Amino acid sequence: MKGPIIEIERGLARIRLLRRLFLFILFSYLPILVLIMGMIERTGSWFPILLPICLFFLGMYVQHKLQRIHCPRCHDFFFVQKVTKENYTPYSSFSFPPQKRCQKCGLVLYK
Repeated sequence: MKGPIIEIERGLARIRLLRRLFLFILFSYLPILVLIMGMIERTGSWFPILLPICLFFLGMYVQHKLQRIHCPRCHDFFFVQKVTKENYTPYSSFSFPPQKRCQKCGLVLYK
């Protein structure tokens, strides 16, 4: 009985970790870019611009992983809603990670 509960908790912990990483990248990108541009202005070297470029692509990769992560309980997509004729609205198949529940079974991410 403890096995499935432990697996669900591990799955939720992984979703929380990826979500925190994505939100860190999202909210730190602009301040890092401003600092790097100031450094480029002072030194004249364009080499530091690689950091925000890498951060941008890392953010895209983490967002891609978050949109395709599966719920540990129902094994359907956690953040992405299945689009049917009854629930269709434009952009309904894409959901931004601040949601706190599985889109299918309603498993709560934070208790």
